[in-house]
Amino acid sequence: MLPAAALGALLAFALLPTPRRLPAAGAAGAVALLALLAFPVRAALLLRGTAVASGAGRGRRRLVGEFAVLAVTAAAVAQVVRRGVAPLGEGVDPLLVAAPLLLSLTGALLLARLQPPLIGLLARRAGRRPGVVGFLGLARAARGGGGGRSRPSVLPLLALVLAVACGAVGATVLESVAADRAEVARYALGGDAVVSVGSNTSLPQSFVTEAGRLPGVTAALPVWIDDDVVLSLGGGASVRVNVVVADPVPYAELAEAAGRGRFDPALLAGDPGGGPLPALAGGGVPEGEFDLRLAGGDAARIRVVGHADGTPALVGSAGPTVVLPTGPAADLVARIGGPTKWLAAGRPDDAALRALAGRLLGPPAAGARTGHQVRTVASEVAALGADPLQASAVRLFWVSVGATALSALLSVLLTLLRAGPERAAVLARLRTMGLRPRQGLALILAEVLPQSLVAALGGALTAMCCVLLLGPAVDLTPLVGSGVAAGLRPLAAPIVEQAAGLALLAVLAVLAEAAVTARRQITTELRAGDAR
Repeated sequence: MLPAAALGALLAFALLPTPRRLPAAGAAGAVALLALLAFPVRAALLLRGTAVASGAGRGRRRLVGEFAVLAVTAAAVAQVVRRGVAPLGEGVDPLLVAAPLLLSLTGALLLARLQPPLIGLLARRAGRRPGVVGFLGLARAARGGGGGRSRPSVLPLLALVLAVACGAVGATVLESVAADRAEVARYALGGDAVVSVGSNTSLPQSFVTEAGRLPGVTAALPVWIDDDVVLSLGGGASVRVNVVVADPVPYAELAEAAGRGRFDPALLAGDPGGGPLPALAGGGVPEGEFDLRLAGGDAARIRVVGHADGTPALVGSAGPTVVLPTGPAADLVARIGGPTKWLAAGRPDDAALRALAGRLLGPPAAGARTGHQVRTVASEVAALGADPLQASAVRLFWVSVGATALSALLSVLLTLLRAGPERAAVLARLRTMGLRPRQGLALILAEVLPQSLVAALGGALTAMCCVLLLGPAVDLTPLVGSGVAAGLRPLAAPIVEQAAGLALLAVLAVLAEAAVTARRQITTELRAGDAR
């Protein structure tokens, strides 16, 4: 033990050079001392255990320990919910790290208490049906694979629950981060795809038509924009505004999807019949009738019928915006010229849209006033996720999922190997009574799989509890790459996928162990005889 501690300290000094060698040496000594204390503590526990003659004492101690774990878990969760996570820059929050682990431990302890009666109930139901394979397997599963009144071990349950909970919570974090990135990108763009051209140019009708037919586009529209318009407020007062002319219905759909400038399209419906044009305004423009004057001197009378908190067509623009419908404002559209921006909702392919724009619009923008620019949610999300912090977090997640899944599989295999000799003896006796090999495999599956499936279900429920209880306190801003509202989204898909995937791995591990070792053990038992 001491040589290993010294070697670890030397490796730490060599790999992580630091001028503070005394604290590092003290930490290494403390770890070595803690490891050495395991032997006398273990010996004391064994001596104390032999002094206790009745199993009731052990049961009471176990119950007290489980209640202590439950109390600590409740306190940790309540503290995280009350104060939230540690602020950025203060390092790892130990309470936030410990709370999910404590929830997993509590879930495993509850499953260890609930599993025997639940599987025992299934065994009693299977006993009323013809055939003894299912009954024997479930009865042995309820006793943990042993005889007498033994109980299932908590350690395999803990490993399986922890693996499912770790993978499910991590997958939920990644799904929430992806959804938040898409929402941030959509809000910044004003839609799922935006194509804009420079000043004094417009989008041809051929591009508008072909772009609206691209796969994945659910709604698309051209937008006419003029940012050099004066709004006369009366009494000699005027203000410079941005005029946006668009079809009200798809424009309202895009505004709803982007979360910017939502409005009821019925406000801009109807034919003014030569009267003022219905308009939506923002930036403090009051309701009423006003005059719009374009840069060329043309004027139009408008009537502000509502207000919007922004517009998806202009993001980050200065000054108030006036939105007009294309139908009533046809004359004004002819004076403005062609559309200068194309907006789309859905999931348009970024490469296909760029190829179409390059073919019909020429080379992309080289400056602020020439060429065109294509921006999609997919490209913006890729840019947000290009930060090394996000990439490292994803790699760390997959490494942790792989490590916990491997530990869970090892726990399942060790449980099978521990109960292997006794199971082989039982199968050998049943083989002499006419049990077929296929029925022996079914008996092994009926014995081992209930614990794995119950653990997968318990891990999924534990993960959902972690997300519901701890999710509101988690800040995803560092992972998203932009400011977002704190909290995880309770998503069922990643939790079910992780639970189903680990349950499938457990089934494959059981089948592999049964195919490799069970037949060999049974053959050995049949040749040697039952000496027990």
